[in-house]
Amino acid sequence: MFPIELLRVQISGKKNQIKPVFIDSEKDNQPSLPSKIIKMYEDMADTKLSKSSVDENLSEVEAKNPDYKLVRALCHLLEQRCEYASHESGFSNARNNDTMNAIHLRRQIFEIASLLGYPVTENQRKNILQKVASKNNLSVNDVEMAMWNDLDKNKYLKNFDSLTSLQLVAWYNVSALQTLLLNSVKMQFSIYGGFSWKKILRKIKQLGLMYSLYRESNYGSESNAQTKKDEILLKNKKENKVICTVNGPLSIVRLTDRYGMAMAKLIPSIIFSKIWSINATILRKSISGMKKTYDFELSSTDKDIPLFDASTFHFQSEQKSGPRLSYDNYGMDYFDSSVEKKFMDKFLKFSTGWHLVREPDPLILSSGKAFIPDFVFEKYGVKVYLEIVGFWTEDYLKRKLEKIKDLTSKSETGTSTRPDLLVVANMDNCISENGKKISIDFVFSKFVNKKHLIFYRKDEIPFGPIISYLKDIDNKIIDEISVNLHDTIALEMDKVIHDRQRNSVISLGEISDRYKIPIESVIKTIRSLQLNTNNSEKVMTEKLREFLLVDNYMISNDKISELLPELDKIGKLQDAVRLLRQSNIPEECVTLLITKMGYEIIWNGIDSNNAQVQRQTMNI
Repeated sequence: MFPIELLRVQISGKKNQIKPVFIDSEKDNQPSLPSKIIKMYEDMADTKLSKSSVDENLSEVEAKNPDYKLVRALCHLLEQRCEYASHESGFSNARNNDTMNAIHLRRQIFEIASLLGYPVTENQRKNILQKVASKNNLSVNDVEMAMWNDLDKNKYLKNFDSLTSLQLVAWYNVSALQTLLLNSVKMQFSIYGGFSWKKILRKIKQLGLMYSLYRESNYGSESNAQTKKDEILLKNKKENKVICTVNGPLSIVRLTDRYGMAMAKLIPSIIFSKIWSINATILRKSISGMKKTYDFELSSTDKDIPLFDASTFHFQSEQKSGPRLSYDNYGMDYFDSSVEKKFMDKFLKFSTGWHLVREPDPLILSSGKAFIPDFVFEKYGVKVYLEIVGFWTEDYLKRKLEKIKDLTSKSETGTSTRPDLLVVANMDNCISENGKKISIDFVFSKFVNKKHLIFYRKDEIPFGPIISYLKDIDNKIIDEISVNLHDTIALEMDKVIHDRQRNSVISLGEISDRYKIPIESVIKTIRSLQLNTNNSEKVMTEKLREFLLVDNYMISNDKISELLPELDKIGKLQDAVRLLRQSNIPEECVTLLITKMGYEIIWNGIDSNNAQVQRQTMNI
């Protein structure tokens, strides 16, 4: 950060918004100034320039640039990467440190001056310096140089930890954001992903900040087309993002500076997440001295997002030479235990169609704090959370139990329903109550539904109950969508079969992809329509009966009638398959269509080249 008086801001009176003036390398061509200042520091370090000369050179740059706040702020940041040292004095003493030598040398000068009297002439002054020089085997010039060697202005620039201009721009922009939030009354932020949440919430606790979580009522434009489609199909509410509210330093009665610095240290962790947003209320004094609050908003989706370079750099403020910029790769393959890793590796081998995510966004407890499950299964907007309770200490288990009990017994804050949470617990765990050891399965059974409770031993989690639970949800989704989109699917089928010549083969997968729904729901609806006797859908029913449902395709009866005479002439399965492929029948449904057309396949061994096709004989 830099001093708040160097912060440049833009204030919109109509919208009552405030925003730092960031450096935009593309629009303002600003890297020329950072590059110039960085090059100057590099040259000054090479020539070992004194601090006073460094300040003079920077003053010249400031005088030539109309925006003195920007120059001073950049220099303030770069000074943190400078190392100044005192010139070697040659002063031999038990104390080898130059600073201590200078202090010790001045003490000797004042002691001699107190004996000889305060010098009022140049000769008297030189006489005192000569006695001190003789006592320490130094020349008078050495004494004059060494006696003020410890003052900052007399130190020289020993080393400058250089960086690129883009790194300095990113550092300045982050510092500007941090400095603005020092005057915040309240800050709210949101990020994506449980791994990022866990990292930031841990940072909040380390910094001693006060926070609370809630779900936003309107997700706004950040919800993607997939989410919106899921809402229509499943009639679910939006999966609103989690908002974390942190009290600002100006809302704290005491220790505001320390609290403000702590909150500023949190900013890099937020903006270096992949998806993030920040909203804050900023208090500032006007020219007349009146206090006024302004709104501040910034997110990773803004078109004019400043250069933070969150994908490449992060700050390590604990370094002595100031924040450094270095690479940090936050992977999503982090596991708390080998049990979790083994579970994910095995589950991915199952073809369930469910997407498994490690550490999703947090669930919110009734206290406003976070609970981040180990996994979440996602499919068609439905989320099923899974928490693995491994073998841990009793205190840890009790805290975990309280959180799970909170989620399963009460509605999640901001929602009307409880989260769908599966609990997988190690049977070797026990809890002490009233001096007795109680098995973990007995404890969990008190507040977790039996269908949501799974136990395991020896790190081997049973997949049967989990797959069965997800399969039941699959069936419910298929049935629900088939009912909700009955009219939509019927209308879509009416369009595609309108032109029979062009649509003799209809791919149901295209309808499934267009509406982002399970193909099983489309098939279920079509079968229902084909068997329908409702007069209101009589026309649609008749049209569909002119097609044969084969796997994920609809093939017209006219097309089948064309193929029958040709198939009658063929004896080999290989030739029949070739004929159907040439007739634009999809390869995946060729074999099934042959049997549905009234033919049987006679296998003469395992080689398909020897297989025959013939008309099925009817038993009378």
